[in-house]
Amino acid sequence: MALQDRFEPWHLLVVAAFLVGAAGSLAGAGTAAFTVSALLAAAVSGVLWGFAVYVFVSTFRNYVGSYAETGGSLWDPRFLAPFVVGALAAAVVFVWEPIERASTAALVADALQVGFWAFVLAMVLILTGSYVLAGYREAAE
Repeated sequence: MALQDRFEPWHLLVVAAFLVGAAGSLAGAGTAAFTVSALLAAAVSGVLWGFAVYVFVSTFRNYVGSYAETGGSLWDPRFLAPFVVGALAAAVVFVWEPIERASTAALVADALQVGFWAFVLAMVLILTGSYVLAGYREAAE
């Protein structure tokens, strides 16, 4: 299979995330931005940013596909529930600030992290329930 057949437009998000992570690391290094250790740290930071975006987008895509397999519509409240749970969890962390923070960026990062994991947990519960219901529907037919 050729690379062009495997490439999807959302892969550009991973490349953009790598560039943002690497550039942010180099910007944080200040005037000593072009030492070997700073360049390696920037590369590692870029890879981690790219991996985080890849995991998030892949999780989202798999959730959409899995939910559609069970016969659900993408506008069902049951499908949208994990997004609401994740957004509410992130908003609570951002507004309530239960985590000590060094900066606003750290608070935003903490809120996004909590929101993502709340989304994942709600998604697991919803998909498990959806597959169980789909199994009962198939068994009844």
